[in-house]
Amino acid sequence: MFYNDIYKKSKIMANIYDVHSVIVPADAPNLTAHTYNEVYGGSAGCSITINGIVVSVGAGSNLNITIRTLSGGTGCYLLGENQNFYANSNTIGGTY
Repeated sequence: MFYNDIYKKSKIMANIYDVHSVIVPADAPNLTAHTYNEVYGGSAGCSITINGIVVSVGAGSNLNITIRTLSGGTGCYLLGENQNFYANSNTIGGTY
């Protein structure tokens, strides 16, 4: 059971070397095509509203969180996965 929990959590984290992973500017998300689970502060950091809570993300830092709603975030980046990858779709793609 413990291994299964660790395995599932590690599979949902973005990996920039994975063909299914995406990185986009935080002020231009596509919550329909992608599932985001990390905010990266970029070189300057930002103030961003995630799931209704205002959060300050420092420069060069990251925040691991499942993002359901989002606004603001100029200067930060979102990391995540293509939605159709999680839905076990036979077609891999999306809007980039």
